Amino acid sequence: MIAKMYKRREKMGYFFLGFIILIILLWLIFQTPATSREWLEMLFFLIPLGLIFSIIMKSRSHYKKVKDVEIPNSKQDLLETNHAVIKKDVSFTPGLLIFEKNGNFIGAVKPLDIPWWIYPFQIFYEALLEFLPLTYGFISNKGETLFTFRKNGWLKQTKLTIFNQEKKDIGIYIQEELKSLFQIKGKLFNEQGEPLLSIQASGFSGSFSWDDEKGNQWAYFYNGKFPHEYTNIFRDIQNDIVELSDNLSKEDKMRLLAIIGYLFMARVKQ
Repeated sequence: MIAKMYKRREKMGYFFLGFIILIILLWLIFQTPATSREWLEMLFFLIPLGLIFSIIMKSRSHYKKVKDVEIPNSKQDLLETNHAVIKKDVSFTPGLLIFEKNGNFIGAVKPLDIPWWIYPFQIFYEALLEFLPLTYGFISNKGETLFTFRKNGWLKQTKLTIFNQEKKDIGIYIQEELKSLFQIKGKLFNEQGEPLLSIQASGFSGSFSWDDEKGNQWAYFYNGKFPHEYTNIFRDIQNDIVELSDNLSKEDKMRLLAIIGYLFMARVKQ
């Protein structure tokens, strides 16, 4: 699974490399430099060429390291599990991979139906998708879309509209983005607009929990261990683990996971 992602990243690198080379050739044909200064200005193209080439080489190196590593799929459904280890995806587009603490793969979070014209820019500026209204999906290890959320807004306020598998609206999460520079602050509502959970956290450092007004714990966040044999796959040593309450309904767990997915997605793009 991870090996295929690195291989796709390498292939996309070759695609963008060819794209940049085509632009250079067309530029030389229609805007042929006439002076030494104009030829020197052509050196600007070495920057994206060097960046793409380094991505290709790194992707190939990582692929060789992990091509023989087998990551088993979890037998648990994402909506049945009571914990999740969240890791950054290795693809060009921002995404998350979700595992059990024993290393079994549960599923992924990724944007759906990205406009084609975004991809050439995305390679140079990963946070570009943060400014666009997009739909993100929670995908099982079998490739099934379990539920989605639609993100709108980005500067003053972000709004997530959460949908179940039947694409029915089951809730809304609103976060004050200006305040998120210092701390995360938002509110979760059900489909009737009734408040369910207030979200407050100072970043994602240390251990903390999210509790509702009745004192019921929805989620507990901490850093923990992850199988040592995966250190060649995931270069970061910080393992974000979330314990999920067993007392949540299916709809509440989808709402909660949508918030967690968005917050960690925003975190890895910073």
